[in-house]
Amino acid sequence: MWRQVLIIGTAILASVIIELTLLSRLDLPGATPDLVIVTVVAIGLAMGPTQGAVAGFSAGVLVDLAPPADTLLGVNAIVYLVIGFITGFVVDPRDRTVSIEIGIVGLSAAGATIGTAALDTLLGSGRVVWAEVPGMALSSALYAVIMAPLVILGIAWVVLKATPEILVNRGVTVAGRENSRQ
Repeated sequence: MWRQVLIIGTAILASVIIELTLLSRLDLPGATPDLVIVTVVAIGLAMGPTQGAVAGFSAGVLVDLAPPADTLLGVNAIVYLVIGFITGFVVDPRDRTVSIEIGIVGLSAAGATIGTAALDTLLGSGRVVWAEVPGMALSSALYAVIMAPLVILGIAWVVLKATPEILVNRGVTVAGRENSRQ
């Protein structure tokens, strides 16, 4: 259990720091590349829905608290929690291919952008400019798809080495038995 916590905590903390210090300064067109949501999705795919939800909530809280926080407190935590759970749960691990996993990352990044904007608007934030949301969602999905192969493979490799008993990325454990959902 402590190895799972260590993997999730280290991956999330590293992705938040890299996104806030490096990726936000690249001045790319559209949205800032969302390494945090790619990491949450990779954890959900490799470890399952419960760990994906924990990673999503933890990442969302860190993003909500880190400056420059531009959403209401808790919005990212809710959106990332839902995305982390759904990505670990939605597709049977035996049916996942690289293209499906990359597609899930792209849809999750776009969904995070739209979900955050929608939840911010529902909670009364006047900062959302809905004319910009489609472009932000598209650019966020594109950047996420570009980062996905490296992050998904990296997280899956770490999970395989540190906690092979919970790797759900391919549906079987190292021992060759079918892996049950956790």
